Formats: sequence, structure tokens, C-alpha cells
Amino acid sequence: ERRRVAFAALAGIKLDPIGHADLATIVLLSIVYTFDLCAIAFLLWNRNYAPLKSKYPILMSLCLVGMFVWFLGDLVLKSHVHVVGPVLSNCMLFCVWMRVVFGCFFVSALISIRSYALFCIFRRNRAFRGKYAYFSSGIAAFAALMFILVTYMLPKDRAVFYIPFVQMCSMSYTYRAIVQGLLWMTWVINAFINYRLRHITSSFNESREMGVACVCVLLLITYITVILYVYPLYPTAVSLRVSETVISHVITNFLWWFIMYIPMYNCAFRREEYLAQWKDKLVKDGLQKQYQISRTD
Repeated sequence: ERRRVAFAALAGIKLDPIGHADLATIVLLSIVYTFDLCAIAFLLWNRNYAPLKSKYPILMSLCLVGMFVWFLGDLVLKSHVHVVGPVLSNCMLFCVWMRVVFGCFFVSALISIRSYALFCIFRRNRAFRGKYAYFSSGIAAFAALMFILVTYMLPKDRAVFYIPFVQMCSMSYTYRAIVQGLLWMTWVINAFINYRLRHITSSFNESREMGVACVCVLLLITYITVILYVYPLYPTAVSLRVSETVISHVITNFLWWFIMYIPMYNCAFRREEYLAQWKDKLVKDGLQKQYQISRTD
């Protein structure tokens, strides 16, 4: 590690060594994601419980998986671990496929699909299946495919590359713009959909949930974009790499639990009582059709 710091200094780069702050970040977020993976098991086991079923349990489980993969990609991109060897130095694998494609973009696309599902149900009075599900999933898959094609068409020094003497992965300015542009596009579309949902009548504050998610993530993307361009070698500074990783994953986890906490808590501790209250509220609000619950259920 001292040699890496010395080589960076010769190149005029101030490099903070990997240390206790990085270890604390890894341990803290590993504990969080271990709990999250347990939550996935609980959610899928109880996926037919009506209040959870209305939250799209498969989609929300995939979101947590995507967040975990994103975290693994962050460990390499931000040099929380020693990026050496044929596996960890594979920047294309960790920074493109894991951090972006199956990480932050995957999560963003799934949340956008969820917003579109709510739009179909509450604005179009159509069940989210068939052509509506295929259309939204197809758009997300097409965007991911175009991103991958552009990535592999670019020269390595214009996309993601490995810097041997400091043992870290980095992105060109062009590629940073492509990645951030993809995320900005996804969340602007999401925000537009949620703007159309602002006056819907729902029993369980779906519009508020997605509105909070849009505001928080747009602020997060703004923060990350500023860091990427103001501090291009931010992984060399322990304060920046740790803060960026912690803030990103704390916000995304907070938003997931903001959406899922109430039905999951009640499923675990007030299962039948909450289910009865949940159905009664739907009947009073006249929204059984939207939530696919009949009066006799």
C-alpha cells in the first residue's frame, strides 16, 4: 500500500491509502445488505399476502438484488478494496456490468417500471400485464442494450480503464457523461410519470412514495454528477469515496424501506388484523378493482 501511495505521489496524485474508514464502510453496508437479503426471503415467502402483493414483491426483490450488485461494483470503482489480480482489475465487469447495467440502472429502471404500473392502474384503469408490462420492460432493455453497445464500441481509454500504478479503475469524462445521462434520462422519465400521478386517488399513498423517491434520487444523482466532474479522481480521497458510497446506499435503502416497511412489519407482527384493516379501507375508498381485491375476499 505504501508503494501505491508513493507511485501516485510521483505522478502528482495525492492518494489516501485504503484503511479503517473503508473497512468500516464495507462492514456497515455488508450488515445492511445481509439484513436486506433476509428481507427478500421474507418478502418472497409472503408474496401472496395481499398488502405485500400490491407492492409488486418480485420487482421490489429484484431492486434489492440490484442494489447489492451496485454495492459490489462500488467497492471496486471507488477503491474500497485493493484492485489487483485478474478478477478485481476487470473494470468492465465491476464498473460497467455490475455497478451500472445490473446495479444503479437496473434499480432505476425497475422503479420507473413500478411507476408506470401505477400509472396504468390508476390513470388508465388497466391491469399492468400483457402489452403494458412488455412495453415498459422492452424500453428498459433497449436502453440497456444501447448503453452496452456504446460501451463496447468506444476505445478503452474513452470508456472504463485500469490505472496500474495506482491500482484503480477510472472512467473517461465522455463515459461519465454517458452513464450519468442514462441515469438522468431514467429518473426524469420517472419524475414525469409521477407528475401525472399526483392527483390519483389511492388508499396507501403510492403517489407520495414515488414522489419522495424521485426527489431523493434526483438530489443523489446531482451530488454524484458534481463529484464526478469537480473531483475526477475522487476515489483517491478517502472522505469523498466513503461519503459517496455511504450516501448512495443509505438513500437507496431508505427509499426501499420507506415503500415496503409498513406492509412487511404488519405481515410479520399483525398479519390478520392488518389484512382486515387493509381490505376495509379499500372497500371504504372504493378501490377494490385497482388493488385487485373483491368485496367478498
